[in-house]
Amino acid sequence: MENNNTITVLALFGGNKGERVAGAGVYLDKGNADQLVAFQQTGESGKVTFSHLNKGIYTIILDIPRQTGKLEVKETWKGEMQVGYHSEKKLYLFREATGYFSIRFSSLKNLANENITPMYEVVQSRRINGMVAGKIEVAHKTGSLTLELAAYSLKNFNKLIEKYKLDAGMSVIRKSS
Repeated sequence: MENNNTITVLALFGGNKGERVAGAGVYLDKGNADQLVAFQQTGESGKVTFSHLNKGIYTIILDIPRQTGKLEVKETWKGEMQVGYHSEKKLYLFREATGYFSIRFSSLKNLANENITPMYEVVQSRRINGMVAGKIEVAHKTGSLTLELAAYSLKNFNKLIEKYKLDAGMSVIRKSS
């Protein structure tokens, strides 16, 4: 698969801001998980880079490994999925069976509205099993963005939610499981 598109995944949080997520698969797709443009997996540093996004609409799909140790989700979670996105801070918060996470988007270049469209949708196709985190539209000849992926303990994740839940820039996406 040719890789000529730009998305950078940086998992550089440390301490109380979260921990690096190694082994997360990041896909760029131009369709419904049927037109994969590129795939890379985060290494120990948590970084993945796709260079030079051509004009068009891209879906960002993540395949995140189950967290272990103090970040392991031990309780069974049932109920309504809630995903938060802070449009001003470009911060995406979500919980799924594999753990508690944030994605911080930055270095948005040549994207429509200089932002992403946050989403939460489980994808299971013949090529990908993962989670749609959002869509971006490259509005000019080439575009790029950076995203930082971090994992949290339940306690630290709840602190992060409390910090932003009443902020006017925060919106919530609800999806029943």
